[in-house]
Amino acid sequence: MKTAMYDPQNTVILACSSLTEYVEEAQRRCGTDLPVIYMNRLYHRDPKEMQTHILDALAEKLPAGTQTVLVTMGFCGGSWEGVSAPCRLVLPRIDDCVSLLLQTGDAPVSDLKQPGHLYVRAKDTKDESFRGIFERLTQEIDEETKARYHKDWQDLYSHLDIIDTGINGCHAPAYRETVQADADWLDAELAYVPGGTHLIEKLFNGSWDEQFLVLEPGCAVQKEEMLV
Repeated sequence: MKTAMYDPQNTVILACSSLTEYVEEAQRRCGTDLPVIYMNRLYHRDPKEMQTHILDALAEKLPAGTQTVLVTMGFCGGSWEGVSAPCRLVLPRIDDCVSLLLQTGDAPVSDLKQPGHLYVRAKDTKDESFRGIFERLTQEIDEETKARYHKDWQDLYSHLDIIDTGINGCHAPAYRETVQADADWLDAELAYVPGGTHLIEKLFNGSWDEQFLVLEPGCAVQKEEMLV
C-alpha cells in the first residue's frame, strides 16, 4: 500500500454531516486536526441539491491556499458526477455514506449494502428512526394512502441492521430497544453488522490505494472511475 503525502496546512475535509462523529473519531485516531466543511445530510433528498451545495463549497468555502480536499462522502446518488475543483480531490470509491462505514477491509468494493436491508449507524437513534422519517414524509396524506405506503416499506425492507462501528454504543439495551421498535414497525429482522472508520482513517492517513480516486485540479469526477 502506498502512502501519499499531503500538507495538513493546506488540506481540508469535505464531509456529510451524517458522518460527523466518525470524522471526529478518525481524526483522533489518525492524530490529525484538519478543518472540516460539512454538507447538511438533508441535501441527500435530492442529488442535484447536494451537488449544488458541493459546488458552492468548493468554489466559495475553501480556505485560501487549499491544495487538497479529502472527500468524506460517497458518490451519493450521482451528487459528485462531473464535479471538479481548482485543487486535488481525493474520494473513497464508494457509493454512499453507509457503504463508507461498512468497509472494514482493503478490497475496492463500492456497494456493501444488501438488498432489502436498512442500516442504522448513529450514536443517537433518534437521528435514524425510520418510523420517524416515514411520519414526517407522510404527515400531509390521508390515512388510507399512508397505510399503503407503510405496507410498501414493509415489502421493501426485510432486515434492519445496526452497524457496529465501535463508537455508537449500539449494544446498550436502550439503543437496541429503540431500533427494535423500528424493526417491529417494519416487520423486519434485527441484526448487527460490522463497520467502522477504516476507510476514513485511510483517507486521512494518505493511504490512497485502489479504494480511492485521486483527481488533480480541474479533473472531473466520473461515475465509471468512481464506482467499482
